[in-house]
Amino acid sequence: MADAAGWPGFLDLAVGEAALAYRSTRNPLLIALAQAQAYAAPASDFEMLRNTRPEWLLYDRNRRPVFASADNQSPLLDIRNESVRAFLVERAAQAVQRGPYQGVIVTNVGDDLIRANATPVFTGTRAFTENERRDAVEQLLRALRERLPDKVLIVGGYAWRDGAAYAANTQAAQQLASFADGVHIEAFLRAPISRTNEFKPEAAWKRDVDFLSAISQDNKIVLVSTRVPAEASAEDKQRWLRYSIASFLLGRNGTRTYFQFDAGDPSLSSDPHLNAPIGTPTGAYTKLSSGAYAREFANALVLVNPTEEQKRVTLNAVYRTPQGTEVESAVTLGPRTGLILLKK
Repeated sequence: MADAAGWPGFLDLAVGEAALAYRSTRNPLLIALAQAQAYAAPASDFEMLRNTRPEWLLYDRNRRPVFASADNQSPLLDIRNESVRAFLVERAAQAVQRGPYQGVIVTNVGDDLIRANATPVFTGTRAFTENERRDAVEQLLRALRERLPDKVLIVGGYAWRDGAAYAANTQAAQQLASFADGVHIEAFLRAPISRTNEFKPEAAWKRDVDFLSAISQDNKIVLVSTRVPAEASAEDKQRWLRYSIASFLLGRNGTRTYFQFDAGDPSLSSDPHLNAPIGTPTGAYTKLSSGAYAREFANALVLVNPTEEQKRVTLNAVYRTPQGTEVESAVTLGPRTGLILLKK
């Protein structure tokens, strides 16, 4: 949060200094979280680390330092190194204690140790292996849990970033999540840097929804984020909000699963799709004969069309949209759209 006073909605979990003011004035039950990345050092620390802690850095096959693929400026840290882990853990602990926050989100855990589209990271004469990455992530999470035993610990990145990452590392994701109180799905439905007219194909969309369904089964904390550029049009923001919230509702199972739509516009929190009184789900989501996907709730029907074609869904009752428009007999869903229909 950047501005607690200007936030029009109601928060359960929040990150940032303003979250503390919001908790003290408007919601004492708010859980305030600090955030830290766990794979790279700030770019400003590079020269100091190269001169005083060269063993903390990671290198390519030619022994040149390697940098985060996201900005090519932040030097990658070797989280296999016990001193590096101790540094990251202490930095997280200090951030929590400064708040005082109730927990920490550790992002990008193990990211960039293995990467297909950037300079490979070498450990001596060979590239990182998946087993080495998994072991390094485990040691870091163990150290964090030991240092912050009474704080909420949530992890993101690595095998939890989206459905594709989870599908590639399902066993490791499940085992490593046991060291934490929850996970952060950072790229639900879309990569934050992708174009607003770029959608995942149906199979990849389904992987994201199934990942959410699986990881929220045991009632761990699950944070789900869909991010859209602040400069996107109002129409694109609304379309993505309704598509992502409907997809989220198809997969959400646990009562401690939270959705964040980040488009740089707090006023979107008043969108009726975010506040629709849908009730509890009555079963899992299904694929209809029309090709759309649906899930029944006590007071609503949630529909998603993740394909490139229109889908017409026949209704067995009279519904109304969250805006109050009555819908009966059938509804047509445009490509890559979501819809909540409330029972009359």
